[in-house]
Amino acid sequence: MAALSTVTLTVLMGPVAVAPAPRAVVDALDGATVTHAVGTRSGFQLSLTYSKTSPIATSLLPAGFFDPMTRVVLVATLRGVPKVLADGPVKRQDVTATGRPGEYRLVVTGEDVSGYMDVIDLTGFPFPGMPPFAQVESMMAKYAPFGVVPTTIPAPFQPETNPVETIPHQQGTDFEYASKLAKDAGYEFYVTPGPTIGANTAYWGPQVRVGAVQPALTVDMDTAANLDSLSFSADGNATAQPHGHVQVGKFAVPVPAPDIALLKPPLSARPLMPTRTKLLETGGKKLPEVLMTLLAGRGAADPLTATGSMDLTRYGQPLGARSLIGVRGVGRAHDGLWFVRSVTHTLGRGSWKQAFQLARDGFVSNVTEVAP
Repeated sequence: MAALSTVTLTVLMGPVAVAPAPRAVVDALDGATVTHAVGTRSGFQLSLTYSKTSPIATSLLPAGFFDPMTRVVLVATLRGVPKVLADGPVKRQDVTATGRPGEYRLVVTGEDVSGYMDVIDLTGFPFPGMPPFAQVESMMAKYAPFGVVPTTIPAPFQPETNPVETIPHQQGTDFEYASKLAKDAGYEFYVTPGPTIGANTAYWGPQVRVGAVQPALTVDMDTAANLDSLSFSADGNATAQPHGHVQVGKFAVPVPAPDIALLKPPLSARPLMPTRTKLLETGGKKLPEVLMTLLAGRGAADPLTATGSMDLTRYGQPLGARSLIGVRGVGRAHDGLWFVRSVTHTLGRGSWKQAFQLARDGFVSNVTEVAP
């Protein structure tokens, strides 16, 4: 374990089953960075400084201890409460001579467990009579040795398929195909580590914009303030109003976009309207497929974003990505509930800092207050 003031960082490694990293690895550890973000895989990076006589140089590197596909689990414990920050394979290692005699730096970069899902191309594998959510559950069964438990939510618009007429076939790796199915439905597919060591959740469904709210990010409220920085941006070009058509006989009939609240419950009382429109390719699709395409097009992005940073010792607990959080103290236009799009954890000896990005659909909160 590497002591980080009130924080303890535990590093576990192994081929599939993991065990605590050797003492030489822990002693050489300079810090760790972990990123969780919407629209991309989670990733981690470990930085180690060692001498040419260290076991890292004499035995661990030659034996392949840090080779790609080695599983790494990072657990940070703050005031006795553990949090699994990363679980997945090493994808890259970089060794650099620091310029000091006999000293080297090793940087190990990896991904979440979905990195194991993006290895074998299974194009053509059939899923007869199975809707997309069932296809994802079937694919995830292969990753039970990595503690993967699938959580899937059926799409609100799903065309009926006759297995006698057509059979869905996989396109690409499990990760690529599950991501494609999610994008087509306006959903997300990602893997989150935890809540216990060795366990992972593969989520296929809409963004989670309901449920528990994390403690508020507070600005300009004396001792209650818990941020180092916070800034806001509104981009009218971030979203577009989609429209499409369905073929009825020889005619193309316009189809209005469904209410986006089906996938993304609004977080503001005054949504920022898109400044442009976009015609989506819906030719040859049935009505449920057109509605699903339009719904996915509407939920692609948020026009209002916030970026900031903080020291975890002030906030009191790790900020989680892909969930709701309150903001207060910045004024009526920006106070209220936000969706956490990304969080980057930076752990060093004596510190644990986080950089984050928030998002929502517009100005003025649709709730009267948020909990501190």
